[in-house]
Amino acid sequence: MKKVSSDEDIKQEIKNNMMEVVFFTGSKCGACESIKIKIESIIKRYPKIQACEINGEDNLEVAAKYNVFSFPIFLLYIKGKEYLRIGRNVNLLELERDIERYYKMIF
Repeated sequence: MKKVSSDEDIKQEIKNNMMEVVFFTGSKCGACESIKIKIESIIKRYPKIQACEINGEDNLEVAAKYNVFSFPIFLLYIKGKEYLRIGRNVNLLELERDIERYYKMIF
């Protein structure tokens, strides 16, 4: 997962990729790292999806701009629009089903 640190970085990622995952994490978030590993594993199955990660605690203004007030938060953008937002209690099976559904529609 590519690390980014600004709103401009995120906008570029969303603009340059048909499907983009934006993953907001926190430095003191124990669940963030374990969920990140599982999300990366899921995303690897879909080679046309790109992903970036931003530490929301270190970039509070950016997190607020995306209405992210707790961590972790998973956002899926398709053609520049947010289609999926999942926070805290991530059901990985449901997440993968949703990703697969959108992936098949687009590709």
